Amino acid sequence: MVEEKLIDRGMGEWLILSYLPVSLFSLRMTHATNKGGKTLLVPTPYTFKMTLIDACFRVFDGNNAEIKARQVFDLIKGCEIRFNPPAGCIVQNTFIKIRQEERDAPKGFYVPTIAYREFCFYTDGELKVAMGINGLSEDAVSTIRRVGSHINCIGKRGSFWQYIGDSICKGNLPEGYTFPQPEEQFLTGKFQWVQYLDDFGEVLCKAKDGFDRISTYGSGTVKLGEHRILVKTLIPYRFVQSSKHFTQYEKIV
Repeated sequence: MVEEKLIDRGMGEWLILSYLPVSLFSLRMTHATNKGGKTLLVPTPYTFKMTLIDACFRVFDGNNAEIKARQVFDLIKGCEIRFNPPAGCIVQNTFIKIRQEERDAPKGFYVPTIAYREFCFYTDGELKVAMGINGLSEDAVSTIRRVGSHINCIGKRGSFWQYIGDSICKGNLPEGYTFPQPEEQFLTGKFQWVQYLDDFGEVLCKAKDGFDRISTYGSGTVKLGEHRILVKTLIPYRFVQSSKHFTQYEKIV
């Protein structure tokens, strides 16, 4: 089930957080299997929101960390997020060794096997994350900026980034950002690449137990199509070339 409606609480004013890639990036597509891990070319709004919430536990001390994390969740859950990736992206195709649970074996029994993985090597530039903040107070934006400055990993474990600064953009975002659009308007103009990016769904945003659902230690579950939705999104990359070892993309500007 795909739902394209978002609770938009940010059009017209954006907080731009900038990060430099310091390692390869990988984030499996939602429907990718464990053995066939094709990667997205950019992070997703769901991933970045979860990363902000995770960072709260490094920014704040003790019992106050969970309180602040719940506050940040309420601040960002309905915000729209868009990504402006670096100028170039080379996706490396590789096979790695993993361990997975053996079928029909006792629970917790893992065996080695081979899996396909893709890793993105970005070139020339930083990742800019635009978060809609129209309607949020100055204190709320200040909290998000503080938490955002402590993010050092976005995506799969080992996808490290270096925070380099932030700014405020009022009005429309400049070219180069991802763009969610209705299906009938896809592949028009300069955009040539489409991927499904997940985000917090309206059901999760309105739920009283929303934070407990996304928490590893909380009660409840996150259901795809309800609490977590997939949004067809235009990616500002175009295909350049490929071989059996890699695929190269460059940014559309």
